[in-house]
Amino acid sequence: MSQALEVGRYVAMVRNTLVAEESLSKVALIGELTKLTLARSGHSYFSLTDTNGSIDCVYFGGNSEFTTKEITEGSRIVVQGSVDVYVKTGRMQFKASGVEPLTGIGELERVRRALIERWRKDGTLDRPRISAPAIPKSLHIVTGEGSAALSDMERIINDRWPGFAYTVVPVLVQGDGAPNQIIDAIRASQRSADLIIVGRGGGSPEDLWAFNLENVCQAIIESRVPIVSAVGHESDILVSDMVADIRASTPSNAIERVVPIKEELVDDISRARDRLDFAIDRMFKRERERLTGMGVLLSSAPMRGVSNGKLALSHLRSRHMSAVDRFILAERSRVNRLQTMLSATNPSKVLERGYSMAIDEQGDAVTSVAGLKKGDLLMVVMQDGQVETEVRK
Repeated sequence: MSQALEVGRYVAMVRNTLVAEESLSKVALIGELTKLTLARSGHSYFSLTDTNGSIDCVYFGGNSEFTTKEITEGSRIVVQGSVDVYVKTGRMQFKASGVEPLTGIGELERVRRALIERWRKDGTLDRPRISAPAIPKSLHIVTGEGSAALSDMERIINDRWPGFAYTVVPVLVQGDGAPNQIIDAIRASQRSADLIIVGRGGGSPEDLWAFNLENVCQAIIESRVPIVSAVGHESDILVSDMVADIRASTPSNAIERVVPIKEELVDDISRARDRLDFAIDRMFKRERERLTGMGVLLSSAPMRGVSNGKLALSHLRSRHMSAVDRFILAERSRVNRLQTMLSATNPSKVLERGYSMAIDEQGDAVTSVAGLKKGDLLMVVMQDGQVETEVRK
């Protein structure tokens, strides 16, 4: 069991927790007005009720709001404010900052829903969105001049990136003149901005209604530069949120989404540089090793080439000599055969065997007596000489 706490301290802790919870602060509640008391102090005390629950409310200095707007018990109203706890009694209540009769808001809501339905059917809500630059070089902030929302955004910008350059485009963010100023600011910013934040802090539904209007949202749709819609609180969903390129739950969240933390970015760049340096060193090391290997191969290439050449020449010479030897042997064999044939047919060989041969005056061999006549001179060739003779008959 934890240590026991004093009641007052515990209730104070509860109050601090509830008040610090952003989703419970600066919200709009819809319900039926009951138990209305307009005190002489100017403060209003009442309850807001619906079928599921009820909450006590206080509106300091709010009597005139009820009287001028003719808000009476039984009316359905919209109450803007934040949760609070009165520590003395431990009583939770809703501290109002504005009230509106629901009749006016109801008509506006009908128009809003019809616009959303029309854009849902024609595909406008599903159109491609433009991505925000990683680091905006020309950020424009369209919001109320001197507003708490702007102060929060500027503080967060300075915390995340001291000296970060941006341009504030001051406009009315509620009232009759707000829509045209917001539209003009969006269109003018496109000439030099690469990212536009359009937004404001919380407020009643009527205070935020400029960001539900068709002409304002159409300017967001037509923008060539990405637009961040940052209106009200996380629980507020405006038509501008639905058509913008980026929806931020609050103006502060818009800065957190588009302005990087400089120190983290510098660290990321440093780590990336280290990885790149390591990768380059490793690549150069591999290339040096490859070039060294190629150098070793190239240095031994000439001697290896000469050795391979000599070996190839030796093989070629051997094949050539072998071919020449085979050719000479074949030719010698052929010559021997021819010599044998010539020897066999040489007339001197016949004469050596005791034969003789007659030759006429022209040197032709006489092989027949036909054609010879008396007085023809012949030469008789024998083994060891020759003699002349004359045909006598």
